[in-house]
Amino acid sequence: MRVDFEWNKQPDQIVKERINSNTQLFMANEAKRFMDPYVPANNLVLAQNVSLYVEGDNGVVEYRSPYAHYQYKGELYVSSKTGSPWAKSGEYKVPVGKNLKYKTFRHPLATSEWDKAMSKARMKDLAQSMENYINRGGK
Repeated sequence: MRVDFEWNKQPDQIVKERINSNTQLFMANEAKRFMDPYVPANNLVLAQNVSLYVEGDNGVVEYRSPYAHYQYKGELYVSSKTGSPWAKSGEYKVPVGKNLKYKTFRHPLATSEWDKAMSKARMKDLAQSMENYINRGGK
């Protein structure tokens, strides 16, 4: 038995229709959910101060706390003027080559570059969640 398929649309068009801005936003939300245990959470401000949005063809998870970059890099930054970890307004910070130590009471898996840690540990779960969402018709 022979079966022939004729597509009415190009494959990239089919993907674009299935992975729209709602799908991208869902993906960003799921990525945030899976990343949460890896985000440093001494007082939960960093983990809760997050924006999710779509930019172009990408879902974006943006950690909005002023110190998010330093926590993400996992390296101690200090004031360029005083050497203190607390910089006054207008001062800039510089890295000193010392790794941060994260408290793990609230988030036991807290680490720097939490997106990469989550990807390594949970990418299959994230992909499965995305596939389920698409198969449900975006619901």
